[in-house]
Amino acid sequence: MKKILLSAAAFAVVAVSAVAVAPTTSEAIPAFARQTGSACLSCHFQEVPALGAFGRSFKEGSFTAMGDQGLVEDENLSIPVTLNASMVVRMNVTHVAGGGGTNQSVTAYNIPIDTNFLVAGRVGTNSGAFVEFGGGQGDTGQAANNIQFMNSFDVGDFKVGGGFADTSFGADAVMNVSSVYGQHSGAVGDIGGVVGAINNSGFTNSIASIGVWGGNDMGYAQFALVAPGGAAGWTNATVLALGGGTGSATQGLTNVGSKLAKLIRVAATLDVGGFDVVVGGGSVFGKVGKVGANANGPAGTIAAGPNVSMDMQFIDAQAQGDLGDMTAGLYADWAHAKGKSAGNIMGANDIGTGILMTGDKFNAFSLRGTIEPVSGITLGAGYGYRNTTSNTAANAIKHQVFTVALSYQLYQNSILSVNYANDKVTPGVGASTNIKTTIFDWITLM
Repeated sequence: MKKILLSAAAFAVVAVSAVAVAPTTSEAIPAFARQTGSACLSCHFQEVPALGAFGRSFKEGSFTAMGDQGLVEDENLSIPVTLNASMVVRMNVTHVAGGGGTNQSVTAYNIPIDTNFLVAGRVGTNSGAFVEFGGGQGDTGQAANNIQFMNSFDVGDFKVGGGFADTSFGADAVMNVSSVYGQHSGAVGDIGGVVGAINNSGFTNSIASIGVWGGNDMGYAQFALVAPGGAAGWTNATVLALGGGTGSATQGLTNVGSKLAKLIRVAATLDVGGFDVVVGGGSVFGKVGKVGANANGPAGTIAAGPNVSMDMQFIDAQAQGDLGDMTAGLYADWAHAKGKSAGNIMGANDIGTGILMTGDKFNAFSLRGTIEPVSGITLGAGYGYRNTTSNTAANAIKHQVFTVALSYQLYQNSILSVNYANDKVTPGVGASTNIKTTIFDWITLM
């Protein structure tokens, strides 16, 4: 098993999206370094934001661990003497070629593409929070806020906890410690979700959740109630399907009535040949929304709509560790979504209406990884496949994406990278096209 993992990790390198830049590096913030007195790479693997074992432990402790920073303490009070805050500034130059149409080649200078302000860390003995205020384009062309609040307690050899989130970090954001998708994928995973199967399923669209979890150093399990959230918004079609008003094309939706979908997530953490291995999976199922008018939209634009299904299953795996004098990581995932009713909001990225309709299916898998031959330089490559089938041929589409990347750490909190992706797009109707995207990216966390 060790030989297989080492061979795969030596061949694979970083997975990087080349179409969108999502705020997925946000949890790799100097606010946590200031609170704990530890370097960024104490919690992160190779480069931010991928989590290592210590980073998982810090998060499972609800961001409460302290270093030399002082505390203000009293009865029912235990907070750092300093408000730990950070700024994320990101800029890039993106060149896109191919894809047909009149714009065969386009270059965009996104300076900046993200300028986010974050406050995070300990808010009590057993409680922590992460709050991001978006101030840039991000991958949606709008500001996006990400909010997480969590509590955790020791019960024997187990850590148990609960919390809520309204975020674009994923349906399991209440306690997600995977580096495969969501908030920890980033540069060493899948920026923007072009390659990753789970990111492309709609799992990391804006979702509000409240849940509980428990685990130890062998693994963990989570249960949560979830619904479309207000952090980044859903397409107008989804808002209408859930009973909201027409409003903005990216209107957020947190008031969906009493019906909430469910999420179950389990993962095992293992040591395999010296590699830190996490293998897990989960399912999102059930309906959200309510039949009838929902006063989310502006006056005069309120529409009625049915309950909408959230239905998606996924498996993810990662291996991170030393490969001789180098470090290497390997990441893989699979996702499946199926339209069961008037609409299914998982698997939304390839359906023009923003939701999967009855009979539509989404299937995807990806393999990607990293290798760091010299300290501070990370090389990467990845392959992703996703296929959406539909009762309407015009809505069917297939993607095969290959990416390569190179990144250089000026500092642990400042990274330069160049990423290239070739996306072969095959629609249900019409000829295939190749979209080639190159991104020169610079992110600094202050």
